[in-house]
Amino acid sequence: MAARTGSANWTGDLQDGSGRLVVGPKRWEADYSFRSRFTDDAVGATNPEELLAAAHAGCFSMSLTHVLTQAGSVPRSVATSARVRLRPVDGLPTIDLVELDTTVDVDGVDEAALQKHAEAAEAGCAVSRALTGVAEIRVTARRQP
Repeated sequence: MAARTGSANWTGDLQDGSGRLVVGPKRWEADYSFRSRFTDDAVGATNPEELLAAAHAGCFSMSLTHVLTQAGSVPRSVATSARVRLRPVDGLPTIDLVELDTTVDVDGVDEAALQKHAEAAEAGCAVSRALTGVAEIRVTARRQP
């Protein structure tokens, strides 16, 4: 499998400086700043935690699709959102919680079985495995109404 790339460039000091994040070979680019990362005022910029949330949601959705398909229930769709919490721990900014919330359109799987499949998918997701230092990763799965 090929290695994937991303890059960042930062100019200035931490509080007033700014940066630019690039995903892949210029597939997507966005500005980031202290303000977009550590306050609720993102002002049109992103931050590493939002990128991590998107990556985790994408990886988990694919992992859950695989787990369900292996169990004989191919989903029509899997929609996942991720919430990444950044807070100070021992004076350092730390990701201490990731919450995955997924809704699945699938037949033949009740809510309890879906939750078990979702937990197996989270354990098998490459991004989840990369985040083993995160104190808690929660997953909630529900069937699409």
